[in-house]
Amino acid sequence: MIIFYRIQSDSPNVRKVSIMLQETGLPHRVHTVAKRDGERVDDDLLRVSPNGTVPAIVDQETGATLFESGAILYYLATKSNRLIPADLAARGEVMKWVMFEAANMGPAMSELYHYLLSDAADEAIMGRYRRKLAQFCAILDRQLAGRDYLCGDCSIADIAIFPWSAIIEFMAEISLDDYPNLRAWVDVMNRRSAIGGEMRQGG
Repeated sequence: MIIFYRIQSDSPNVRKVSIMLQETGLPHRVHTVAKRDGERVDDDLLRVSPNGTVPAIVDQETGATLFESGAILYYLATKSNRLIPADLAARGEVMKWVMFEAANMGPAMSELYHYLLSDAADEAIMGRYRRKLAQFCAILDRQLAGRDYLCGDCSIADIAIFPWSAIIEFMAEISLDDYPNLRAWVDVMNRRSAIGGEMRQGG
């Protein structure tokens, strides 16, 4: 049994793991972490995630404890032998897009979100992040030309990037109509049964 630590809010990083658990069908139990005054309060979580952040998992079968969504996606894909290629070169192709999200898209979206909530929002800084995100959309649009998924078949690369892409129009004021391949991919991902199942379970 996998224990999945999450918060109640529908954050993109939490959504990645929730979708992955639905895709793989791995037995799991959700542990919703309590919050007080904006800080997570859960000593059990701190033993799993030293930074006190979610998502995090404990695999009771193997004893593995993991935090950081990219590491969790890789672990679950390897454990289930799903959504990651066996071939080394193909696996490297998938992992570079997982890292693209972790190093670029996720941080830029998170920083923009911070400034959107700030009482002292800096329009110049927000404009910079919106331009970076538009650049990332263009990169993804080129990668998705002529294919349904980022690396041919659906993989953890798609699961890593989808939750951010699904909200980028609302958060970053970027129209996906300017990126037709990315728009089509978001539509393909939304039709996957695991996305609907993840929403029903509150991921």
